[in-house]
Amino acid sequence: MLDIIFYPTPTFNKWDKSWVGSIPGLFGPFLGIFLFYAWKYSDISFVHYLHIATHPSVISPMLSLGVVINLFIFFPFVWNDYYNAARGVIGATILYSIPILIYKFL
Repeated sequence: MLDIIFYPTPTFNKWDKSWVGSIPGLFGPFLGIFLFYAWKYSDISFVHYLHIATHPSVISPMLSLGVVINLFIFFPFVWNDYYNAARGVIGATILYSIPILIYKFL
């Protein structure tokens, strides 16, 4: 059992690349922010929503909520044993965590 966890069989799929996971990982939070707008604030214009969202007390939680979408991208890669693509999603999530931490503690 532990052999499967520590020494998984390598996948030789053409979609098991880091860039395949990092591209949706970079665009996923934007989708999450837009879905949150469509669900909660569809009565105001999107430009006004973005103006409100750029306030420092709002941007950190909004980006954090957007990064949650990366979970829905990450787990299908892991379930299908595309570990390099899952690594790309984690890298994109780390890139988003840097501005989140900056906005949160400034």
